Amino acid sequence: MNYKLLRITILGAFLVPVVVFAAHFAGERSGYILLQVEDNGEAWYVYPENANRYYLGRPHDAFAVMRSLSLGVKHEIIANTEIYPERLSGMILLDVENNGEAYYIYPKDRKKYYLGRPDDAFRIMRELGAGIANSGLVNIPVGSINHISPPAPPTVAKSILQVVPFTSQAPFGNWADKRQQDGCEEASALMAVKWARGESLTSDKALREILGASDYIQKKYGEYRDVSAADTLNWIIKDYFKYDKATIKEDVTLQQIIDELLQGNVIVAPMNGQSLHNPKFVAPGPPNHMLVIIGYDADRKVFITNDPGTRLGKSYEYSLDVIYDAIRVYPTGYHKPIERIEKDIIVVSK
Repeated sequence: MNYKLLRITILGAFLVPVVVFAAHFAGERSGYILLQVEDNGEAWYVYPENANRYYLGRPHDAFAVMRSLSLGVKHEIIANTEIYPERLSGMILLDVENNGEAYYIYPKDRKKYYLGRPDDAFRIMRELGAGIANSGLVNIPVGSINHISPPAPPTVAKSILQVVPFTSQAPFGNWADKRQQDGCEEASALMAVKWARGESLTSDKALREILGASDYIQKKYGEYRDVSAADTLNWIIKDYFKYDKATIKEDVTLQQIIDELLQGNVIVAPMNGQSLHNPKFVAPGPPNHMLVIIGYDADRKVFITNDPGTRLGKSYEYSLDVIYDAIRVYPTGYHKPIERIEKDIIVVSK
């Protein structure tokens, strides 16, 4: 393994803010790199598993820390994860399938920072390290890598399911009404927003909101039928429902969808409804469809959805591959041609 971390000497080329920590703050600094500003700028890594600090001053010290305290993960996780779960905050991850490349997960944003070359490590310590006075550092115990075992792999949730209120896009079965027949976007947005706000949903209320949203976007934007993911976000969720904690994620992987669910979010996803092969749909199913992914079961390899395309769509299960293969963005309009497959989703958070 190459040398990953550098000792930092503070000479005045940059200033590091000094943070004085009381003893009860030590745990709050877990996972941070601390710079001892009152000496020679010695760097310490506060290991999240025990809140002890480990010296990063010399090459062999840094090598031993990384070898003993890092967590090996698969390349797929490194390559496809943007924001890491809280359980990995502050950890050093090694890509065990790609030459042992090392990444530091910064606790403030939970993003990865590459530690491949000394210059990279120097920059990360300079930019992300927090200065600490001796009076604060003394309250954080010094750890010894000779007396601990490497960290166990993090526990990965096997399943997660959000309790999301359900409605069909035709709450009372009036599929002859074009607004309800084409109301999957309005119904999906409604379910996600009601979940995020912790509100209940009756059939009467659902019908009023679906028709209200359809009429609103028809009047303001000129279309209510096939509404793209971006327009569903901006026209329906943000404008009509006045809910802002939602965003588009473009060209997602299957793992990224799972990660969003494990982080406690729900997903509004545009679909090729015919590819779902749902026997509850009127054959062959809608070419453009939208549903809400509310859960995931790793053992059975299924996504759990609220599918508004059928009155039996509450907690409806599809295999992981069926959902992922069916995801595709369609343009706003009415059965307009789809020029290329784009796997964009709407992530809704509380």
